[in-house]
Amino acid sequence: MSSVWFLFVHFLLLALISPIAVSQASTHDVDGIHLNIYRHAKSNSSLSSKSFAYYDKERAKALCLKLAHYVAANNTTSVSTSQLPIKSMEALGGSGFYVKIGLGTPTNYYSMVLDSANAFTWLQCLPCSKHCHAQENSIFNPYTSQTHKYFSCASSQCSLLKITTGMNPSCDATSNVCEYQQNYQDGSYSTGYLSQDLLTLSQSQTLSGFVYGCGQDNRGDFYGRTAGVLGLARDSLSMVGQLSSKYGYAFTYCLPTEGGQGGFLSFGSNSLGTPSAYKFTPLIQSSDSPTLYLVNLTGITVAGKPLAVSVSSYKISTVLDSGAGVTNLPASLLTTLRKTFSQIMSNKYRKVPAYGGSDTCFYGSLSSVTDVPEIKLLFEGGADLTLGPNNILIEGQISGTVCLAFTLTPQNYQVAIIGSQQQLTFKVAYDVSNSRVGFAASGCT
Repeated sequence: MSSVWFLFVHFLLLALISPIAVSQASTHDVDGIHLNIYRHAKSNSSLSSKSFAYYDKERAKALCLKLAHYVAANNTTSVSTSQLPIKSMEALGGSGFYVKIGLGTPTNYYSMVLDSANAFTWLQCLPCSKHCHAQENSIFNPYTSQTHKYFSCASSQCSLLKITTGMNPSCDATSNVCEYQQNYQDGSYSTGYLSQDLLTLSQSQTLSGFVYGCGQDNRGDFYGRTAGVLGLARDSLSMVGQLSSKYGYAFTYCLPTEGGQGGFLSFGSNSLGTPSAYKFTPLIQSSDSPTLYLVNLTGITVAGKPLAVSVSSYKISTVLDSGAGVTNLPASLLTTLRKTFSQIMSNKYRKVPAYGGSDTCFYGSLSSVTDVPEIKLLFEGGADLTLGPNNILIEGQISGTVCLAFTLTPQNYQVAIIGSQQQLTFKVAYDVSNSRVGFAASGCT
């Protein structure tokens, strides 16, 4: 029976191999795309706070290694738009945020994790030859889609995978199908076949020949019960890159708070709206990691006063990452931030004794600890993120406590990672065509 199934799948692979390039419109679509963003509810999450912290730490380590800019601590300082709704992933038992996209003909919809720090998009596909995790809806069956095709090993799309995923593609010698591998630092991964199909973002907004991975072996906890990962980094094969010729090379999102409404992911030049609504900072290009969204962090203030650190402390690489939970800072910045914040907070709230690497926690709940000093992250060009209590505090691992939502960059690499907690409710506009990113407060409406 197994040999019969193998021959059946092999025949289908041969029949579905595609040498065709991605179909793209020559002019920008005026309608654009808008998707809702959803967020996982903590009460239903399969990840404990401890395991989520591990995932967040390992993800941060991966970004540091991507930048090839890690300097271990050796100091003594300890025209169109398209929009989708965003939701938190906790409702689906994972971490982060997700949107729903349609794939195939006929169209079926799938929940996909947002990832601005990785470019490749993949989802689980039948026959799940090695492993598929449980997901919210039925697993995508490429053999029932009239528009699905596999890419051959000699295709130009296959040759691009080295840049997109950071891994060399392989080739199924029997079927001549291109095989991808996407690894994540926490040990999660997906491997499978490079494919193309019809992407549907609304009834009137589609993209033929959308390139993605059809996952056959998918392992990891952070996906929850989502179908896969939606790559938003700077790359020709990312979702943003593939939509760019039709809608413009730009996208905007607003990440909602837990239980909050109005989260969205919007694609296209018109998703930026009125430029004057934003404070922009330049995007920095890195030859070491050209897909990441890098900016220059120039200062941090607490209660309106700059941190008492040297200017050289800010000469670090700074990454915007929707997939990271909290912001990571090197010790030269974090130590002073914790000390300054604690001095102010300790006058109002009782401090929790240090435990497990957390030394900036206080007794209370997120609803009761509201008199919190404002923290402002300053960027080149005058842009800033002015943080309120929802961006500054998270629930502690000890019940009835809250903690500062900033942590130490792994191994004190000289890298800052601006995580999703600090981006909550801000409208973040990535104007990739003009190499800039903008921030606007109260964006989730």
